[in-house]
Amino acid sequence: MLQSLLARLRQMGRSAAPAHGAARLRELEREIDQEQALQWSAAVLGLLGVLLSVTLHPAFAVLTALAFAMLGQYAVQGWCPPLPLLARLGLRSSSDIDRERYALAAALDERREPRLPAAERAAS
Repeated sequence: MLQSLLARLRQMGRSAAPAHGAARLRELEREIDQEQALQWSAAVLGLLGVLLSVTLHPAFAVLTALAFAMLGQYAVQGWCPPLPLLARLGLRSSSDIDRERYALAAALDERREPRLPAAERAAS
């Protein structure tokens, strides 16, 4: 995916590539990663378990325990059962998003004209 993005940037003109690259960088900043989705789902599952156990039946407290177990396993092992499901849904890990962000930023910096420091411009 990164190579295709970089290839598309190279095919674009010099003026269009920075604009497209800047827009893609903004998209990457807003993209939700697997870790954020896992935290949100654990929070919702925990709250739902508490509410259902208080209002309906105490057995629903298992949902809260499941949410904490899921977060604990992720914290210790870096993996938990919902991660493959999140990947199938199209969510990427934060390291994948960061890799694309840094590659895109490096490609955009290569396209910019080298600038002389202000002191050197004044001397010339």
